[in-house]
Amino acid sequence: MNDTAPITLVIAEDHPLFRKGLTDALSGDSAFRIVGEAADGELALDLVRRHRPRVALLDVDMPRLSGLSVAETVRREELGVAVVMLTMYKDAAMLHRALDAGARGYVLKDSGVDDIVACLHMVASGGGYISPPLSSEMLVRQ
Repeated sequence: MNDTAPITLVIAEDHPLFRKGLTDALSGDSAFRIVGEAADGELALDLVRRHRPRVALLDVDMPRLSGLSVAETVRREELGVAVVMLTMYKDAAMLHRALDAGARGYVLKDSGVDDIVACLHMVASGGGYISPPLSSEMLVRQ
C-alpha cells in the first residue's frame, strides 16, 4: 500500500453539528480523504461495504444500528476496515465491549482534533489506540 496515499475514511455520527465539525477538521488535512458520511448505523455499514475505507470512525450510539453492531459486522464479514469507536462513554465496560466487537481504536468525543488525528493514523497503520484517559483500563483487562 502506498504510504503517501490519503487515509480513506467513513465518518458515522448522528449529531449533524458534531459530524460537520469533524468532517471539516479532517477534510482540511491532506492525510485524509472522506469517502462517506452517515447519520445512522445502517447507512454507515452500507458505505463501509461499498467503499472499503481504511478506517471507519463510528459513533457508539446511532439510530437504526449501533456503532458496536457495525463493528461486529465489519469483523464478521472480514471487510478489512479498521474501526474506531467515537464515544462519550468513559467507562471500562464500554471500552471492553468496543474492543470485543473488533474496534482497533476508542476515542472520546471530548478529545482534541490532534488526538483524533493521532488515533486515525495509528489505526490506519495497523496499530491500536485508546484515548489517554482510558488507556490505564487496558492494564487491568484480563
